[in-house]
Amino acid sequence: MTEANTRGWDDPTAPRHQVEMNGKVSSPRGPAKARRRFRPMALLPLGLVLVLASCINNDQDSLDPHSKPARDIDRITNVTGVLAIIIGLLVFGAVLLVIIKFRAKRGSEHELPDQRHGNLRLEIGWTIVPTLLMIGLAVISLPVIFTIGKKEANSIEVKVEGQQWWWQYSYDLDGDGTYEIVTANDFVIPVGQNVNLTITSNDVIHSFWVPELNGKRDAVPGRLHDWKISADDPGVYLGQCAEFCGLSHADMRIRTIALNPDDWNAWVDSQMQAAPVPAEAAEGQDPSLARQGYELFGQFCSSCHVIDGSYEAARENRPPLQAGVAPNLTHLMSRTSFAGAIFDLYDQNGNLNEADLRAWIQDAPGVKPLRPDNQQGMISFADTLGAEDLDAIVAYLQTLGSKPILP
Repeated sequence: MTEANTRGWDDPTAPRHQVEMNGKVSSPRGPAKARRRFRPMALLPLGLVLVLASCINNDQDSLDPHSKPARDIDRITNVTGVLAIIIGLLVFGAVLLVIIKFRAKRGSEHELPDQRHGNLRLEIGWTIVPTLLMIGLAVISLPVIFTIGKKEANSIEVKVEGQQWWWQYSYDLDGDGTYEIVTANDFVIPVGQNVNLTITSNDVIHSFWVPELNGKRDAVPGRLHDWKISADDPGVYLGQCAEFCGLSHADMRIRTIALNPDDWNAWVDSQMQAAPVPAEAAEGQDPSLARQGYELFGQFCSSCHVIDGSYEAARENRPPLQAGVAPNLTHLMSRTSFAGAIFDLYDQNGNLNEADLRAWIQDAPGVKPLRPDNQQGMISFADTLGAEDLDAIVAYLQTLGSKPILP
């Protein structure tokens, strides 16, 4: 190795960007041909992501609160967001200042920067200030944490039960511990009243979340979690299971319908009515289409679905903490959705969405990812029910309740 070689490695005054080895000049950045130039096209994927993100239809919006708990959460989010932006700007500004002010000057790359212990005042400052900020956030957050889920006296009690992949709502209207109304998919509440929730799960962990009305609350098998919900204005507020729970997690949706007091009372009255039973055919006559559907329902559907007063075996056979039981259909036609609230039951003109309903009845796993072999979702009847059978079952289902009361 030449003297120049030795000096290049051992002498700290030698230029760091130029070290001779084996007769070649090298750079810590590598050969010039290996340097990469900035390519604007590299930003194309990021641009596409931003464009696609702008396509959201904003059905679930935690920044548009419609209840006191949601407003409390929104207030904390706004304060935290503003502080995060300010701190971020200060940090990025400081980094940019250091890069510009203390960058190496041309021709002085070999000089060792001035070595200092630090700045005691700055170190104390950036320790105390974050501590004070965290204390301030705790002061405004802790009261909300302990109040947004606290049940209130003289409120409607609803048991919310998560199941792969739909939600069941059982209403105790008079507080006697008996559920007078059991429904699914649509969660109907009165405007201006707190509704106490007891949230649990029948299989795996889910999470109940209607962002415009309150925060998230986990639904855990074997545990009962208290929560509450309310709405300031009539409307439809959408939610979602917020804990990954299997194949159709994204299709386990929540549709909360807030009604004014008169409509709420009318809805309760309609839900208390018994389900009709289609009349048997007179002697010598063929049974009506609805009667045929009623009998087919008993043959193929009643082992999982409940019709109060008609088919209740599924209620008695329901095992604890195990999937396999389907929604109560006593007042199906009074709902706005089905199949875990992924389909509208009626179109914009108020007509029954018969096409999707028939497809769901005939082959649910072909419409929504399910695992009926593992008691996770409805089985397929594609090889069992023909077109005439579907006509009959749909005709029977149409007798189960009147059209929904909308806000």
